[in-house]
Amino acid sequence: MRLIKLALSGVGMAALAACSGGGEQPEAQPSTEAAADAGAAQAPAVAADHVRGALTAMTDASLTVQTYDGQSVDVPTGNDTAYAWVVPATLADVKDGDFIGTATTGPKDALRAVEVVIFPESMRGSGEGHYEWDTPGVMAANGGGSGGSSAMTNGTVRQQSAMTNGTVQQQSAMTNGTVTDATSGGNAGKALTIAYEGGTAEVAVPEGTPIVRFEPADRSILKAGQKLFIKKPASAAAAQFVAVGKDGLTPPM
Repeated sequence: MRLIKLALSGVGMAALAACSGGGEQPEAQPSTEAAADAGAAQAPAVAADHVRGALTAMTDASLTVQTYDGQSVDVPTGNDTAYAWVVPATLADVKDGDFIGTATTGPKDALRAVEVVIFPESMRGSGEGHYEWDTPGVMAANGGGSGGSSAMTNGTVRQQSAMTNGTVQQQSAMTNGTVTDATSGGNAGKALTIAYEGGTAEVAVPEGTPIVRFEPADRSILKAGQKLFIKKPASAAAAQFVAVGKDGLTPPM
């Protein structure tokens, strides 16, 4: 999965365009007809860069998803849309040199993981860096909260060591990077040093943190009822990436 910095400006521009009509324009009749045409063609559509929920229906060109907040949205797909299974893993599977992504809570100098994704070698470098990220809907549904700022870091694990416990703050972040030096923290979890282009991040991974990995797949894996995480930037015509929970798994990202 290419987890990259996502811009919401496209959504904002679309909203501005929709609200830009003037009530005193002499061309009121054409505007009314255009609005009627738009209303007749209206269908559920993606309203965010990330979509999380259960697949309810699909066509050759779209997926219909029931989101965790109860909405039904249609997500367009295309020939370039990538697919992957999301399968269970463990903290012991995270090795030095692995390229990972992790959503976290807390400030930059005290990050604590709420999930970790191990990327296959074929996806090394996907979305590398540290950038804003929306708090996962799955985490919020499970009591993780939705307040505070959010970020994503993708990079290489450089070091693992025993974890120092602390207080989880109500902020969110994602760190993707590569592991380079691993030392088990036992039942207390691990602390990871993750390197990405332009910096590093120290992330504590408590015991019990959801750990998963991606397995590249194709569209044929899709079935109604599966839990999905979809990346579809507002500026893109179709979804860029669809992550599918295997055997009922809910993607935690």
